[in-house]
Amino acid sequence: MFQKITSYCLIFAVAGLWLVGCNRTLLRQAYEMGWFPDDYRYGDLYRMSNLGQFKEKTLPCASKFSSPTTKKNLDLYLIGDSFTEAGRVSQDDFVAQRFSHTHWADSLEIRLDTSKRNVLILETVERHFREHFAAPVRNLRVVSGLPKPYPKQEEGWYKEIEERLTSFLFSRDAFLQFQEWKAALNLRWFGRSTRDVSISPDGQHLLFSWDTDSTRITSSFNPMSDSELDQLIAQVNQTKNYYLKVGFDEVYLALIPNKTSMVAPEMGTYNHAIERAQTHPALKTPFIDSWRVFVPNRLQIYSRSDTHWNCKGQALWLNEVNGILGSR
Repeated sequence: MFQKITSYCLIFAVAGLWLVGCNRTLLRQAYEMGWFPDDYRYGDLYRMSNLGQFKEKTLPCASKFSSPTTKKNLDLYLIGDSFTEAGRVSQDDFVAQRFSHTHWADSLEIRLDTSKRNVLILETVERHFREHFAAPVRNLRVVSGLPKPYPKQEEGWYKEIEERLTSFLFSRDAFLQFQEWKAALNLRWFGRSTRDVSISPDGQHLLFSWDTDSTRITSSFNPMSDSELDQLIAQVNQTKNYYLKVGFDEVYLALIPNKTSMVAPEMGTYNHAIERAQTHPALKTPFIDSWRVFVPNRLQIYSRSDTHWNCKGQALWLNEVNGILGSR
């Protein structure tokens, strides 16, 4: 009898998971209710490597700019990547009355409010600077009439949730322990971890291979010629001029350093992409200088198990942004 009850329970459990996985509404509700743990709760680099000694839970950062008294009569638009996406920063973090984030992979029609100061920030992490400005940036299209509704990325969201459903049985803490043991044995006995991740020379941080592999254009150690940098700067200036022409009052460039550039520049011959870009004599676009404030704090601004900054790094960047926005 016990065996039969167990079998029925197992069948119902599998059927339930199958039903949830096949129905978008149920899948969305199950995820929002917390039935599935967040795969990235210990950082994206931990997720790739499962090296337990670097496991560090990512927590939301408290905003220092949530008071309405700090708000300025401006609308802030940002073309950016995962550093500034929803869930990491929000309108409460900025002195702007309105904040809109558009990912580099997306496009959006907007109508500017001419009664406000309209500011655009072009934010990119260092590893994608060369790719994002290899061609003219036109992610935002300014229109005079009613903008078209932003298309819901349902397929992209659904694919992400499907991946979370696939890892449902293997992303809970109890199962992660087994993966940590396996990863530890591979590192101790064979001196290797996943090919997507490496360890900093001081043994304190996980690093993304896209940043450390000098054969990749995304790497801090991939050579960048002066002629290539000249072309990138020209694209930055052209982008700024285009968006000023279509109605923006100000356009800023924001280059965020690779984690490797901060915590382990000695792992290769650093190309100094950010420093060279920001001091380039042809650069006519104002920039938000995170490099200057990050260097003195370079070992304290990135999470040990993630490619992104921690709350201190985020606060330093937001201070720079809001200092510029609030001073004009």
